[in-house]
Amino acid sequence: GVESMSKAAKDGNNFRREWDKEAFEKKAKERYEAELALEEDRDRPRETTTTAIVQRAPLQRRTQELRLDKYVNTRQVITGAQAIAGSMSGTYHCKVCDCVLRDSANYLLHINGKKHNRMLGMTMRAERSTVEEVRARLEMHKNEQLDAEMSTEEKAALFLEQFDERVRQRDEEERAVAREKRQLQKERKREQKELPTGQGSSSDAVDAIDATDTAVEEAVDEAKPSEMTAMGFDFAGFGGSKKNV
Repeated sequence: GVESMSKAAKDGNNFRREWDKEAFEKKAKERYEAELALEEDRDRPRETTTTAIVQRAPLQRRTQELRLDKYVNTRQVITGAQAIAGSMSGTYHCKVCDCVLRDSANYLLHINGKKHNRMLGMTMRAERSTVEEVRARLEMHKNEQLDAEMSTEEKAALFLEQFDERVRQRDEEERAVAREKRQLQKERKREQKELPTGQGSSSDAVDAIDATDTAVEEAVDEAKPSEMTAMGFDFAGFGGSKKNV
């Protein structure tokens, strides 16, 4: 170029091509300094920006029904702003992502895609189900099939049987809690009895109180079913008591 030519070549006094060594030396020095600056910038530790970690929920099953044909043979009023923006120009419009899809196939691809699910706060990874959840799901489908095949009388009988079982389990739990409570009271009274009080009649009084509390609690437990029966509840058959007219 013009800068690489020597002064003699510019004047036309020399037919041999010569180079401007000072100019090329300057260019080489500038290139070397630029490479050093680039390497220093590459080795410099970057400042990490602290951004909030977004914890997204796993992919969930769709709960609402997709009615792709709900606008077939219908008319929809579009405002002037929607017409100018073009948000309602297509057949399907996603309100979550504010985009227009031209047909049902593209609409299904969109709502099952990554962008739409990220807008809903979900990842594309489904949560792994446990063995207990799978068994519960299979049991639910089995019960639904049995309910569809059972008659009204059979459903009523099954409900009464399940209700009686729940009542029995509840009674057993209450009795277990009462037994545990009585055991704690016995241990507490035994500890009080073992303390050196210096009175010989205190142990007899503690035993009498213990026997009285036990008898009262057992009487209350036995009286619960009879009281419920008197109120008109028969848990064996879930029928009301006959009233005298």
